Amino acid sequence: MAVPVDGLHVKLADDGFYPRSFRWRGQTVRVLAIDGISTRGEERRYRVRTAVGGFELGLFPFSGLWRLYRQPNWLSRLWARLQRLPRYPLPPWRRRTFDMAAPAGVLSTSSGRREAYAGRFALVRQ
Repeated sequence: MAVPVDGLHVKLADDGFYPRSFRWRGQTVRVLAIDGISTRGEERRYRVRTAVGGFELGLFPFSGLWRLYRQPNWLSRLWARLQRLPRYPLPPWRRRTFDMAAPAGVLSTSSGRREAYAGRFALVRQ
């Protein structure tokens, strides 16, 4: 059963065959991968993977009408969110810091005094 979506606008890839992005619930959703393509009569259906979850889009090529057949449920949205997290995030107290201070012998050539550098900084992976 198709989900009634008013104004489903789909942008196609450069070859004009695969969907690249579409508007759903007022936001533009980018297609990350196409999991499968099937045909049912004259309709062409695309199972696509996005950052929000999995969708199934249907295209009637003769009329150019797009329909949304399957939208992500709570489990597929949770799975998509978990896949975007870093694999092993460290707590802030375990992150490595690197000493960026200049060596003691480095002097500025113009004034004869040491240059001020940032002492330490932490690399944060998000």
